[in-house]
Amino acid sequence: MLNETALCIAYPHIMVLYNISAGTVQWLTTIFVLISGIVFLMSAFLIQRFTTRKLFLSSMVFLILGTIIAGFSPNFQILMISRVIQAIGTGILVPLIFNSVLILIPHEKRGLVMGLVSFVVLSAPMFSPVLMGFLIGIMDWHWFFLMVFIFFIATTIMGVVYLRNITEISHTKLDVLSVLLAAIGFTGIITCFSNMGENGWSLNVILPLIIGIITLIGFIIRQLKMEHPFLNIRVFKHSFFSIGVLINVVNIMIIFAMVIILPMYLQNVLGTSSFVASLVMLPGTALGSFLPLLSGHIYDKKGPRIVICTGIAIMCFSMILLSHLSATTTLLTVLLIICVLYLGSAMLMSPNQTHTLGNLESKEYASGSAIMTALQQIGGAVGSSLFVSFMTFGQIAYLSNIINPNSIQQLEALLAGINFSFTIGAIILGIAFVFSLFLKKRLKLLYKILFLWVVLNLDVCG
Repeated sequence: MLNETALCIAYPHIMVLYNISAGTVQWLTTIFVLISGIVFLMSAFLIQRFTTRKLFLSSMVFLILGTIIAGFSPNFQILMISRVIQAIGTGILVPLIFNSVLILIPHEKRGLVMGLVSFVVLSAPMFSPVLMGFLIGIMDWHWFFLMVFIFFIATTIMGVVYLRNITEISHTKLDVLSVLLAAIGFTGIITCFSNMGENGWSLNVILPLIIGIITLIGFIIRQLKMEHPFLNIRVFKHSFFSIGVLINVVNIMIIFAMVIILPMYLQNVLGTSSFVASLVMLPGTALGSFLPLLSGHIYDKKGPRIVICTGIAIMCFSMILLSHLSATTTLLTVLLIICVLYLGSAMLMSPNQTHTLGNLESKEYASGSAIMTALQQIGGAVGSSLFVSFMTFGQIAYLSNIINPNSIQQLEALLAGINFSFTIGAIILGIAFVFSLFLKKRLKLLYKILFLWVVLNLDVCG
């Protein structure tokens, strides 16, 4: 997970080094979370087909290889390839971790343990931009991957020594067509969002969207008709699961958007160095890493609604504040707002995951975990591409009536785009808050009727 967000703080440097736009550089994050999300979809098959040790060692091989390539990447294209390889390793490893928790930990202790797992999984991508910002101040950003390489080697050695197999193996077959349909569908939608900011609703934006939607519908129909589906999407008949997945996706979208856009604001608008920008992000990331331990404990005592609803409300409030940033906003103010945002995110992350997955039947764990983690990554990819597109929209709108803008007007346009992007984020969080109010309410009959109606209509269409 160290590789996931580390480059975000270096984006302004990479844009200058390779002479690329914000819409292009964000693909370094988007491709990572997209590929890992597609691999997450395969995790139910992988966990059933291969032993725990084989999966762990395979994931580490991909992570180590991708990290070596990234460390020596001479151009943007090679760096992109390294991100794909790293993403495959992450896509294998993360679902394996969460599935192991569901197998080994009794129900009454899952809240606290999931909080601990969330701390471990989230702390790396939260702290890695800070570490990258520090390194950029004294050396080239490529050296970050050397440090990660050493960590991965040590982790692999520990896994070889201590890790044991805990899953039962079955000789299931991978439905390649389902994988292709899901991959094409999500890639099409994310490509649409990535191109939307710079190209508007042109053909190269609309066409990927149409292809993505059609292939995802085909994927859903295929899963509903298969006797042994690639993914048991019927878990969406549970209202708690559907709402939980929605909340999780929105949370990740906002976090990824902030991690990408805020460094641009800090370095380009306020004129800070990469190291100072990383220090501004540090307290919030630390808070977001440790608080899942506490929120998981509150969930065990009080249930899901109080922590999840409160967390979303806090995030929404902080996004409203971020939508009013200016060129005179102090670093302390930005730091405090980031802390508030991470406070809200940390409050809802672990309890929401525990509530969403822990209430499934044991036979649904593998598919539920695969869907949850896959859509979480897809949400990150959507957040990266969509909010950068919103930022670009805001910039273009600001400059639409200005001929030959000077450097000051360019910075004002960037600020307008950033504020517009965060305004959209606040609206999305407001919608998620409304859905969170329905947690644990008795909507099961109505929800199941709606789900059956969708299934019957898809069957008729098929």
